[in-house]
Amino acid sequence: MRTSKVRACVQFVFMFNTEWVKKENLVKLVDSLEDETINANFPRPVYSDELALLGFDQHFKFPKKKGVPICWAVERRYFYHGDLIAVAKSADLYHPPVLTFYTDKYKALYPINLERLVEINKDKLFVIENEAMDFIKSIYEKYHKSFDAFASAFSGGKDSQVVLDLVSRALNTKSYYASFTDTGMELPPTLETVRRTKEKYSCKFDGFRMIECKSFEKAEDQWKKYGPPSRFGRWCCAVRKSGLFTRTMKDVLKTEKQPRIVVFEGVRADESTRREKYDRVGKGVKHINLVNARPIFYWNNTEIYLYCIEQSVDLNPAYMQGFTRVGCNICPFASAWSESLIGMLYPDLVAPYVEVIRNMAIGVGLRSEDKIQDYIASGNWKKNAGGRGLNFDGSRTDVISQRPDLEVVLTKPKSDWKTWLSVVGEHIEHTNPDGSISGEIKLQSGAKRFRIIFKNEKMIFKFLDVGENIFETSIIKKALTKTTFCERCGVCEADCPTGALVVRYNKLHVDTNKCVHCHNCINVDTIGCIIAARRKVSEGGPMLSGTRTSGVDKYSTFGLRDPWMDSFFEESDDFFIDYGGLGTKQVTAVLNWLREAELVEPKIKKQTQFAYELQEVYENKKYLARQIIWINLCFNSAVCKCYAINVQPLTTYSMHDIVALMQNDYPAIGETTLKNPVGALANMFRNSSFGCESDDQEFVRDNLKIGVCTKIDGETCFTKIGTDQISQGAVLYLLYKVAETEERYEFTVSDFYRENRLGPKTIFNMSYDAFCAALRALDNDGFLRAELVAGLENIHLNNGFTSKGVFKLWWDKKK
Repeated sequence: MRTSKVRACVQFVFMFNTEWVKKENLVKLVDSLEDETINANFPRPVYSDELALLGFDQHFKFPKKKGVPICWAVERRYFYHGDLIAVAKSADLYHPPVLTFYTDKYKALYPINLERLVEINKDKLFVIENEAMDFIKSIYEKYHKSFDAFASAFSGGKDSQVVLDLVSRALNTKSYYASFTDTGMELPPTLETVRRTKEKYSCKFDGFRMIECKSFEKAEDQWKKYGPPSRFGRWCCAVRKSGLFTRTMKDVLKTEKQPRIVVFEGVRADESTRREKYDRVGKGVKHINLVNARPIFYWNNTEIYLYCIEQSVDLNPAYMQGFTRVGCNICPFASAWSESLIGMLYPDLVAPYVEVIRNMAIGVGLRSEDKIQDYIASGNWKKNAGGRGLNFDGSRTDVISQRPDLEVVLTKPKSDWKTWLSVVGEHIEHTNPDGSISGEIKLQSGAKRFRIIFKNEKMIFKFLDVGENIFETSIIKKALTKTTFCERCGVCEADCPTGALVVRYNKLHVDTNKCVHCHNCINVDTIGCIIAARRKVSEGGPMLSGTRTSGVDKYSTFGLRDPWMDSFFEESDDFFIDYGGLGTKQVTAVLNWLREAELVEPKIKKQTQFAYELQEVYENKKYLARQIIWINLCFNSAVCKCYAINVQPLTTYSMHDIVALMQNDYPAIGETTLKNPVGALANMFRNSSFGCESDDQEFVRDNLKIGVCTKIDGETCFTKIGTDQISQGAVLYLLYKVAETEERYEFTVSDFYRENRLGPKTIFNMSYDAFCAALRALDNDGFLRAELVAGLENIHLNNGFTSKGVFKLWWDKKK
């Protein structure tokens, strides 16, 4: 006997190993590792249902009656009498497993002798099941005086079936509830198992109580609204499981406050590396008033099946079909194996959810059916951490500024702002003659004034003098995020200790007399709302692999357009309220472009000082301002920089060629990902003065002709033509931009005409002679010193100037 491999420091926690009893086609629990031990890969019995489904009958004869255990499996390897007989591979949602058979030793496969199996494992089973029941009793004794209820979480899966059976043997029936939470995505065998179990235990135990928790909203509808759950945005468990359970228990126990409940659950350490890090007793892990107790935490897979056989626990038929885990019919944590079985057995059941994933695949830019199916089958949809590719309704929050005043714009908010602001602190307000609202809110640091302006579908909040208090700023932002995105999913109600917050059947209410401003309800996620977190479209950040893509893929194929720049400079900071009627994805794209153009602050929606200074230039010499913007994009945007440095003038490149050039700079990023920014670049060239269509033969004066777009054999192609018509002010700005970047102020003209560096040649395709002419003019004005006579080509810059500072001096002198 040994302690668990997961908690080796814990004493008297039993977990056995297994070995083959080859002669009898059985497995046996053993105390220590022996030569024939299955090396901690604990086998499961394989039933006739699974063998028939996979096509074993092509190679072996076996009983066709359903529910007959025949052989054993470790992961996807099948054993009979301890011999490997077959391996299943290459399964996914669209393809069944491919079988490889390894022996002709057996022509027929016979059923496992279950009586003999129980007999040889009886002693070991007695040890682990009694230890588990002792654990259950000790937990009950510890908490029954201070907690409101005990529940055995029952999902219809084998682990929860074992826990329910152990709890029913250890405790008085009336001292606990069995709880089944119907996610709305259950497999038919699971629902049948729940029905049978309820009938069986109601007959076996007088007073047995099984409560069923069920959402008033369909899972399919929530998928459409929130987007598919992912491994990094797993809203489903909180919304359709744990949160739903706690709210249902409030109704069952007829209490307004959040009841304190001990939940016995079937979590086991050997299910995943994530779960092996859990504690056997978890306090406040899922919700503040829950204690999660795990009686079978140290049990292995084989022990679970042996217990079900020994105690005649009704095994979910899905396990007999080959499922190793039973849960939602489609899940971001499901294996390709499980999805393959779903595809074979229940394709119609998952079709609505697959359709949502298909739409997301199209949203990220996939068009061909093969690539869409590959996106789904490979599980790439499970890695979606934000709202990329999802089609939402335009609701959003934008932080305009944080210091000294917090200013936030809410677009299409879904709930009453008073509801969520009341959980921040007590507040009073009044309506002004112009329809705006003025008020005061009580915070820890004191009373703070606020104002709300209403404009079409937007609400503009301004909280005065809160910017220096990081905590209060964070809490207010979370409350405003709730106001914008709250879908009444009810998860946050489970964390309200006083019962002040109630979410029922589309009802959202906060009882201000009960609210103690603990902020638990708005701390359910780092931004305040799990739905908002799932829907958030990233404006740049690290890839899941760790490769930074903040300058690569964040435009959703939208390029910067002249009308967007016009609107930005016309509206100044008001631009961040209306965004000129842009769509959600366009807003994210334009913000990223403008940040890289150094016109918008990095972390807030507010114009930079440079943007204010450039506004006058834009109004009077728009072509010059756009030249400055293109320079900044070449320094800050990965796709623009790659294009400027790598694309040779007067040479035609396809989009595929540009993607290949970018792959040289970003080898860890896939071709599909890189197609998005290249598509955005093409979009920008078509819709801005940085480029044009090839049929525009006149090439107006202020067009840079950096990207002239053509169609060759149906594919978009680029040609860098450029122009010598570059303002002296743009040349001056560019020179000092290079000086700042390289921290040097002495150059030669040839330095700027070398390959693989940013300069007038790569950025504008400006000729050598035109560049020298600009240098002479700037020398004459005293902004630099250029020695361009007698074969010299030296450029001396003033290290006391910055690029923005020297440009402002030049503009003030020239205007």
